[in-house]
Amino acid sequence: MKSPLSGAECSLLTTIEVEHIRRRWLEAMNIVWDPKSSSQRINYWLDPKSGFAFYTPTDLAGEAPLYEQLQEFDWYYMPDKWEFRQALAWIQALPFSQSLLEVGVGKGFFLQQARQAGLAPTGVELNPKAAASARALGFQVLMDPLDVIKQQLGESNWDVICSFQVLEHLPNPLTFLADAAALLRANGALILSVPNGDVARQLDPQRERDLLDQPPHHMGHWTTEVFRYLPEVLPLRLEALAFEPLAPHHVEWFVASWSRQWRAALPRPLGRLVVNRWSQALLQGCLQLGLRRFVRGHTLMAQFRKIG
Repeated sequence: MKSPLSGAECSLLTTIEVEHIRRRWLEAMNIVWDPKSSSQRINYWLDPKSGFAFYTPTDLAGEAPLYEQLQEFDWYYMPDKWEFRQALAWIQALPFSQSLLEVGVGKGFFLQQARQAGLAPTGVELNPKAAASARALGFQVLMDPLDVIKQQLGESNWDVICSFQVLEHLPNPLTFLADAAALLRANGALILSVPNGDVARQLDPQRERDLLDQPPHHMGHWTTEVFRYLPEVLPLRLEALAFEPLAPHHVEWFVASWSRQWRAALPRPLGRLVVNRWSQALLQGCLQLGLRRFVRGHTLMAQFRKIG
């Protein structure tokens, strides 16, 4: 298998039964996933050159019906996120007039914050229900992939392009990133946020427990190593990285994940003695009181600048 980023020959890490994942979606969240792929197995690969870990077949990636079901959960499209504030801080520090495109706007929550900051943003959203919500707020929302937008509008249209929690869903991320770079004006900024793959690996080393971090939801895992590799294949320069501190609503999830790892690592009697509901409650309390600010949380961000 060739890497979709570097073209290097990749090593197979593991395989997962498609039917097993389909049942888990139904049992855990009452979400119906009807995979269009004829494949019965999901393969998980590692690119030794870029560090990118990804899944195939690519046609297992979730489509609009999956995201229409997910958006019924309040936690899926959150009105405020750490990455929104970080992106606006980066944008406001740029030395040029900011025409802004957000790719994957959801219900338009970042568009609202950008407008309040004095920007006039445009959005892209392929989920029809979410796009309708953003349009109802008065925003222009395009519903075409970036390659179609590039054909319709031409290149070099925006000073800044933002995309939050999108890359990990894409089976062909290099094409998406190349189109985004083409739509940027010279020296324009590309701002990306993704789940931090290094943190996710610590919480779930075998990539088995987190249903949302594998197909059909996530098709790839992104890390600082992968972001540092991208300038080798794209006309981009990496300007900055930022790491989300552990968010309050993620504390319970993190402690439960850490506890599983610690209990498994310790001899059985000691593991049960040290890792229990009391020690977990104590750790959660300490994190909620402020220690979480010193722990890397869910999200990793990168800012790139277009070269030439």
